[in-house]
Amino acid sequence: MNRLWRYLEGHRLLAFLLVLVAAGNAACQTGGWLLVRDAIDKGIRAGNEHRLTVIVSIYLVVAAVGWVFQAVLIRGLAGIGQRMVLGLRRDLFDHLTGLSLRYFSQQKAGWIIARLTSDVDAVSDVLSQGMPTLVANLVLLPAAVIALLIADWRLGLVVLAIIPPALVLTRWFQRTSHVALVETRNRIASVTAQIAESVSGMAVVQAFNRERRLQEQFDELNAANREQNVYTQKIFSIFFPSIEFLGVVATGAVLYAGSTLLAHHSITIGTLITALYLLQLVFQPLQELSDVYGQLQSGAAAMVKIATVLDEEPDIREPENARVLPRIEGDLEIDKVVFSYGKEPVLHGIDITVPVGGCLALVGESGGGKSTLARLVGRFYDPDSGAVRVDGVDLREVSLRSYRRQLGVVLQDPFLFSGTIASNIRFGKPDATDAEVEAAAAAVGVDRVAARVSGGLEHAVREGGSGLSAGERQLISIARALLADPRILILDEATSNIDRPTEVLIEQALDRLLRGRTSIIIAHRLSTVRRADEIVVVEQGRIVQRGTESELLAADGPFRRLAHDLTGGAGVRSAAS
Repeated sequence: MNRLWRYLEGHRLLAFLLVLVAAGNAACQTGGWLLVRDAIDKGIRAGNEHRLTVIVSIYLVVAAVGWVFQAVLIRGLAGIGQRMVLGLRRDLFDHLTGLSLRYFSQQKAGWIIARLTSDVDAVSDVLSQGMPTLVANLVLLPAAVIALLIADWRLGLVVLAIIPPALVLTRWFQRTSHVALVETRNRIASVTAQIAESVSGMAVVQAFNRERRLQEQFDELNAANREQNVYTQKIFSIFFPSIEFLGVVATGAVLYAGSTLLAHHSITIGTLITALYLLQLVFQPLQELSDVYGQLQSGAAAMVKIATVLDEEPDIREPENARVLPRIEGDLEIDKVVFSYGKEPVLHGIDITVPVGGCLALVGESGGGKSTLARLVGRFYDPDSGAVRVDGVDLREVSLRSYRRQLGVVLQDPFLFSGTIASNIRFGKPDATDAEVEAAAAAVGVDRVAARVSGGLEHAVREGGSGLSAGERQLISIARALLADPRILILDEATSNIDRPTEVLIEQALDRLLRGRTSIIIAHRLSTVRRADEIVVVEQGRIVQRGTESELLAADGPFRRLAHDLTGGAGVRSAAS
């Protein structure tokens, strides 16, 4: 509730008024039974029909008002609850999009999905369904005790003697069920993560005939989840019947004490009947609170898991007075950069300068640090020491939005979102006109792809771009980068795993894309490397060779060996590190 309190901003007056409505509802319920006492004692037993008629009429009016209060309370609290959930889900997603790539590389996608779906749903259930019950009964419980003491203080004390054991039992349930429910959230998150991973890798699973092993893993996680749920329900099976049993004990105590007082003419029959029904209003909230308490504990456990995401600090931070970059020229300087993912550095004092409109190619064996270097240029990471500067400005001093909207990235395995070909091209520039999208598509050859499929540029694309070839997805991603018109462009293995005819088409698209932009190419094919003004060979995080293609081929060194591999059909072996 401490975390959710901030989402009441702007609705706190309404929440206070709804608490008053709950108090009015409680007064109507308890006051109604006090009217029943008068109706029995001063109407029925006294034979006063007029008084009975008046009391019954007042009772009906009070009951109607209570019905209205209850309807307003349920609707009002559910509305506030859903607005709070809306704010929580929005902030959670916004926070996730601001976290660094390091977080997503270390955390399973299914675990993150569980936070946004099942955990937020658990909080939603509490706020929209549990909150009205909680508020109404928290107000009704003391009101019923007060009304019972007003009816007869001696019977009220009998009931008060039963409440302490109920509170002790509730405290035990609170502590025990909280631990159990947190573990339940962990178990269901593991199941969700396994499902998400299996669905994403189903092609590999089926190709290697691993369906049975995957089923065994799922069964193990599913069984663990079942066992934890059974244990949690055991706790509930002790608590709920115990609360009901205490209610039975209280009823028996009131009946015994009431009959003794009635025999001595210390109370009236109307008072005893009213006390018994008020007793139900005392234990009804306890029982309903017990029912909703499991929901509250589940929501609290879910909030603990959500908090682990909200408390995650992003690695990449903007300074308070971050500089908003105007349109940059694209002069890029990598100055003595050292970087590590853990203890051991991945990059060791890298020094590179790329002039405005220049093209730099990074080549080398897999794991050398090429992709890490490119990610530093995109400021997906910050260097441990040294600096990455654009137009002389350290990237750590600038607004991320103002920089990244001038940055373009084309990956080895481009990701396409569900939608259309046109919407995927427009992703880098949401306000682009249809004419601009068509021009970008035509410039890199996507119009040929569109001509092959139904609907043209409005052809429906499934998530990930399934149904399109790797080359077609790559062309669409190049068109997306071209439309965004970046000043700095990063090509990370953009032509790897592409057949030769498609490669020719992509090479032509790259010629159009690279023109006039500062670019970094992580190269797989020699034809792509030849575009570079300078080629840098990176091995184990160090620059071991640099120069133009002709200079490097003339010298005996790593690049000549890589080029020799290419002519042998192996290609310039390079992969994202």
